[in-house]
Amino acid sequence: MRPSLARGGFAILPGPPAALQDRLRALLGRLARRRLSAAEAARCVMESGVREAQRGAPLPPGQDAPFILGEPTRLHPAFAAAAAHPRVLAAVARALGTRRLVLHFANVTMKAARFGSGIAWHRDAANRYMPTRRSRFLRAMLCLDGMHPGNGGTGFRPGSHRGPGRPEVVPRCRRGAMVLIHPRVLHGGAPNRSASARRNLVVQWGRWDDPVATRSRESQTGLAPNLLRRPPRWLTG
Repeated sequence: MRPSLARGGFAILPGPPAALQDRLRALLGRLARRRLSAAEAARCVMESGVREAQRGAPLPPGQDAPFILGEPTRLHPAFAAAAAHPRVLAAVARALGTRRLVLHFANVTMKAARFGSGIAWHRDAANRYMPTRRSRFLRAMLCLDGMHPGNGGTGFRPGSHRGPGRPEVVPRCRRGAMVLIHPRVLHGGAPNRSASARRNLVVQWGRWDDPVATRSRESQTGLAPNLLRRPPRWLTG
Protein backbone atom coordinates (compact mmCIF):
# COMPACT_ATOMS: atom_id res chain seq x y z
CA MET A 1 0.00 0.00 0.00
CA ARG A 2 1.27 3.49 -0.78
CA PRO A 3 2.70 5.26 2.30
CA SER A 4 0.30 8.23 2.03
CA LEU A 5 -2.71 5.91 1.71
CA ALA A 6 -1.60 3.79 4.67
CA ARG A 7 -0.75 6.84 6.80
CA GLY A 8 -3.48 9.33 5.96
CA GLY A 9 -6.19 7.22 4.35
CA PHE A 10 -5.97 8.85 0.93
CA ALA A 11 -3.39 9.34 -1.81
CA ILE A 12 -3.21 11.77 -4.74
CA LEU A 13 -1.71 10.38 -7.95
CA PRO A 14 -1.61 11.19 -11.68
CA GLY A 15 -4.81 10.19 -13.44
CA PRO A 16 -5.41 8.78 -16.93
CA PRO A 17 -4.06 10.73 -19.94
CA ALA A 18 -5.29 14.26 -20.54
CA ALA A 19 -6.79 13.42 -23.94
CA LEU A 20 -9.05 10.77 -22.42
CA GLN A 21 -10.14 13.07 -19.62
CA ASP A 22 -10.84 15.83 -22.16
CA ARG A 23 -13.18 13.37 -23.86
CA LEU A 24 -15.02 12.77 -20.60
CA ARG A 25 -15.39 16.51 -19.98
CA ALA A 26 -16.78 17.01 -23.47
CA LEU A 27 -19.32 14.20 -23.00
CA LEU A 28 -20.46 15.59 -19.64
CA GLY A 29 -20.63 19.10 -21.06
CA ARG A 30 -22.98 17.93 -23.80
CA LEU A 31 -25.05 16.01 -21.29
CA ALA A 32 -25.53 19.18 -19.23
CA ARG A 33 -26.79 21.10 -22.28
CA ARG A 34 -29.35 18.65 -23.58
CA ARG A 35 -32.30 16.55 -22.48
CA LEU A 36 -31.27 13.30 -20.82
CA SER A 37 -31.87 10.10 -22.75
CA ALA A 38 -34.07 7.43 -21.14
CA ALA A 39 -30.98 5.38 -20.24
CA GLU A 40 -29.29 8.39 -18.65
CA ALA A 41 -32.38 9.55 -16.78
CA ALA A 42 -32.88 6.08 -15.31
CA ARG A 43 -29.35 6.24 -13.86
CA CYS A 44 -29.42 9.84 -12.68
CA VAL A 45 -30.06 11.46 -9.31
CA MET A 46 -31.02 15.09 -9.76
CA GLU A 47 -30.20 17.87 -7.32
CA SER A 48 -33.93 18.21 -6.64
CA GLY A 49 -33.90 14.60 -5.38
CA VAL A 50 -31.22 15.22 -2.74
CA ARG A 51 -32.32 15.82 0.86
CA GLU A 52 -31.75 19.39 2.01
CA ALA A 53 -29.86 18.14 5.08
CA GLN A 54 -27.32 16.57 2.72
CA ARG A 55 -27.25 19.47 0.29
CA GLY A 56 -26.04 21.92 2.92
CA ALA A 57 -28.26 24.70 1.52
CA PRO A 58 -31.68 25.03 -0.13
CA LEU A 59 -31.91 24.47 -3.88
CA PRO A 60 -32.36 27.85 -5.61
CA PRO A 61 -35.87 28.30 -7.08
CA GLY A 62 -36.13 27.05 -10.64
CA GLN A 63 -32.68 25.42 -10.59
CA ASP A 64 -31.90 21.74 -11.09
CA ALA A 65 -29.03 19.66 -12.48
CA PRO A 66 -27.73 16.08 -12.42
CA PHE A 67 -25.91 15.24 -9.17
CA ILE A 68 -25.09 11.54 -9.61
CA LEU A 69 -24.88 9.79 -12.98
CA GLY A 70 -24.81 6.06 -12.33
CA GLU A 71 -23.17 3.43 -14.53
CA PRO A 72 -21.37 5.84 -16.88
CA THR A 73 -19.29 2.84 -17.99
CA ARG A 74 -22.45 1.49 -19.65
CA LEU A 75 -23.21 4.75 -21.41
CA HIS A 76 -20.03 5.48 -23.36
CA PRO A 77 -16.73 3.62 -23.96
CA ALA A 78 -14.64 6.61 -22.84
CA PHE A 79 -15.89 6.18 -19.26
CA ALA A 80 -15.06 2.47 -19.30
CA ALA A 81 -11.60 3.26 -20.70
CA ALA A 82 -10.96 5.73 -17.87
CA ALA A 83 -12.34 3.52 -15.11
CA ALA A 84 -10.19 0.58 -16.23
CA HIS A 85 -7.17 2.57 -17.42
CA PRO A 86 -3.82 0.89 -16.64
CA ARG A 87 -2.82 3.76 -14.33
CA VAL A 88 -5.96 3.29 -12.28
CA LEU A 89 -5.70 -0.48 -12.17
CA ALA A 90 -1.99 -0.46 -11.30
CA ALA A 91 -2.54 1.92 -8.37
CA VAL A 92 -5.50 -0.04 -7.03
CA ALA A 93 -3.77 -3.41 -7.51
CA ARG A 94 -0.71 -2.20 -5.62
CA ALA A 95 -2.86 -0.94 -2.74
CA LEU A 96 -5.00 -4.09 -2.52
CA GLY A 97 -2.14 -6.51 -3.08
CA THR A 98 -3.60 -8.30 -6.09
CA ARG A 99 -4.13 -7.85 -9.82
CA ARG A 100 -7.34 -9.86 -9.67
CA LEU A 101 -9.75 -6.96 -9.37
CA VAL A 102 -13.49 -6.77 -9.89
CA LEU A 103 -15.68 -3.74 -10.40
CA HIS A 104 -18.25 -2.89 -7.76
CA PHE A 105 -19.71 0.26 -9.30
CA ALA A 106 -18.93 3.55 -11.01
CA ASN A 107 -20.60 6.94 -11.10
CA VAL A 108 -19.98 10.55 -11.99
CA THR A 109 -20.56 12.88 -9.04
CA MET A 110 -21.37 16.33 -10.38
CA LYS A 111 -21.54 19.40 -8.17
CA ALA A 112 -23.18 22.06 -10.29
CA ALA A 113 -21.77 25.58 -10.30
CA ARG A 114 -23.02 27.68 -7.36
CA PHE A 115 -25.53 25.17 -5.94
CA GLY A 116 -24.05 21.66 -6.24
CA SER A 117 -24.85 19.47 -3.22
CA GLY A 118 -22.56 18.75 -0.34
CA ILE A 119 -21.82 15.18 0.79
CA ALA A 120 -22.06 14.29 4.49
CA TRP A 121 -19.11 12.83 6.40
CA HIS A 122 -18.98 9.07 6.00
CA ARG A 123 -16.82 5.96 5.71
CA ASP A 124 -17.24 3.87 2.57
CA ALA A 125 -16.77 0.65 4.58
CA ALA A 126 -19.89 1.51 6.60
CA ASN A 127 -21.88 2.56 3.53
CA ARG A 128 -24.99 0.55 2.75
CA TYR A 129 -24.13 0.65 -0.95
CA MET A 130 -21.75 -2.19 -1.83
CA PRO A 131 -19.49 -2.65 1.17
CA THR A 132 -17.64 -5.96 1.52
CA ARG A 133 -17.11 -8.20 4.53
CA ARG A 134 -13.38 -7.49 4.86
CA SER A 135 -13.35 -3.97 3.36
CA ARG A 136 -10.72 -4.96 0.83
CA PHE A 137 -11.75 -2.39 -1.74
CA LEU A 138 -10.81 1.13 -2.79
CA ARG A 139 -12.48 4.04 -4.49
CA ALA A 140 -10.55 5.83 -7.19
CA MET A 141 -11.78 9.35 -7.83
CA LEU A 142 -10.75 11.09 -11.06
CA CYS A 143 -10.90 14.84 -10.54
CA LEU A 144 -11.99 16.03 -13.96
CA ASP A 145 -12.16 19.69 -12.92
CA GLY A 146 -9.72 19.68 -10.03
CA MET A 147 -10.74 20.07 -6.39
CA HIS A 148 -10.21 22.72 -3.73
CA PRO A 149 -12.16 24.14 -0.76
CA GLY A 150 -14.00 26.67 -2.90
CA ASN A 151 -15.63 24.16 -5.27
CA GLY A 152 -16.81 21.61 -2.73
CA GLY A 153 -13.62 19.55 -2.83
CA THR A 154 -13.58 16.32 -0.85
CA GLY A 155 -12.32 16.77 2.70
CA PHE A 156 -10.60 14.08 4.75
CA ARG A 157 -9.79 13.49 8.39
CA PRO A 158 -6.31 12.03 7.95
CA GLY A 159 -5.63 8.91 9.97
CA SER A 160 -9.31 8.32 10.78
CA HIS A 161 -9.09 4.89 9.13
CA ARG A 162 -6.95 3.82 12.10
CA GLY A 163 -8.27 5.95 14.95
CA PRO A 164 -9.80 9.35 15.78
CA GLY A 165 -7.82 11.05 13.04
CA ARG A 166 -6.54 14.59 12.68
CA PRO A 167 -8.44 17.79 11.79
CA GLU A 168 -10.10 18.03 8.38
CA VAL A 169 -8.01 18.83 5.32
CA VAL A 170 -9.33 19.59 1.84
CA PRO A 171 -6.46 18.78 -0.49
CA ARG A 172 -5.98 20.83 -3.63
CA CYS A 173 -6.05 18.41 -6.54
CA ARG A 174 -5.00 19.45 -9.99
CA ARG A 175 -7.33 18.97 -12.90
CA GLY A 176 -6.97 15.35 -13.97
CA ALA A 177 -5.53 14.03 -10.69
CA MET A 178 -6.64 10.74 -9.19
CA VAL A 179 -7.43 10.28 -5.50
CA LEU A 180 -7.39 6.83 -3.90
CA ILE A 181 -9.69 6.61 -0.86
CA HIS A 182 -9.27 4.06 1.93
CA PRO A 183 -12.65 2.46 2.77
CA ARG A 184 -12.41 3.39 6.47
CA VAL A 185 -11.24 7.00 6.24
CA LEU A 186 -13.78 9.69 7.15
CA HIS A 187 -14.47 12.01 4.24
CA GLY A 188 -17.14 14.34 2.90
CA GLY A 189 -17.56 17.61 1.02
CA ALA A 190 -19.18 21.03 1.21
CA PRO A 191 -21.54 22.39 -1.47
CA ASN A 192 -19.99 23.93 -4.57
CA ARG A 193 -20.24 27.70 -4.34
CA SER A 194 -17.83 28.41 -7.20
CA ALA A 195 -18.74 29.61 -10.69
CA SER A 196 -17.68 26.29 -12.27
CA ALA A 197 -18.95 22.72 -12.06
CA ARG A 198 -16.95 20.15 -10.10
CA ARG A 199 -17.17 16.68 -11.67
CA ASN A 200 -15.52 13.46 -10.48
CA LEU A 201 -15.57 9.99 -11.99
CA VAL A 202 -15.75 7.62 -9.02
CA VAL A 203 -14.93 3.92 -9.40
CA GLN A 204 -14.97 1.27 -6.68
CA TRP A 205 -12.66 -1.70 -7.34
CA GLY A 206 -12.37 -4.66 -4.99
CA ARG A 207 -10.44 -7.88 -4.58
CA TRP A 208 -11.85 -10.95 -6.30
CA ASP A 209 -11.94 -12.85 -2.96
CA ASP A 210 -13.91 -10.22 -0.99
CA PRO A 211 -17.29 -9.91 -2.72
CA VAL A 212 -19.97 -7.30 -2.12
CA ALA A 213 -21.78 -8.15 1.10
CA THR A 214 -25.17 -6.54 0.43
CA ARG A 215 -27.90 -7.11 -2.12
CA SER A 216 -26.99 -3.89 -3.92
CA ARG A 217 -25.81 -4.59 -7.46
CA GLU A 218 -25.40 -2.78 -10.75
CA SER A 219 -25.37 -4.36 -14.19
CA GLN A 220 -21.54 -4.48 -14.28
CA THR A 221 -20.88 -5.41 -10.65
CA GLY A 222 -18.36 -8.26 -10.46
CA LEU A 223 -16.82 -7.71 -13.89
CA ALA A 224 -13.07 -8.00 -14.38
CA PRO A 225 -11.36 -4.97 -15.98
CA ASN A 226 -11.03 -6.56 -19.42
CA LEU A 227 -14.77 -7.25 -19.54
CA LEU A 228 -15.58 -3.73 -18.41
CA ARG A 229 -13.73 -2.34 -21.42
CA ARG A 230 -15.76 -4.55 -23.78
CA PRO A 231 -19.40 -4.60 -22.63
CA PRO A 232 -21.91 -6.33 -24.91
CA ARG A 233 -23.39 -3.01 -26.00
CA TRP A 234 -23.33 0.69 -25.19
CA LEU A 235 -26.54 2.33 -24.06
CA THR A 236 -25.91 5.63 -25.85
CA GLY A 237 -23.69 6.81 -28.67
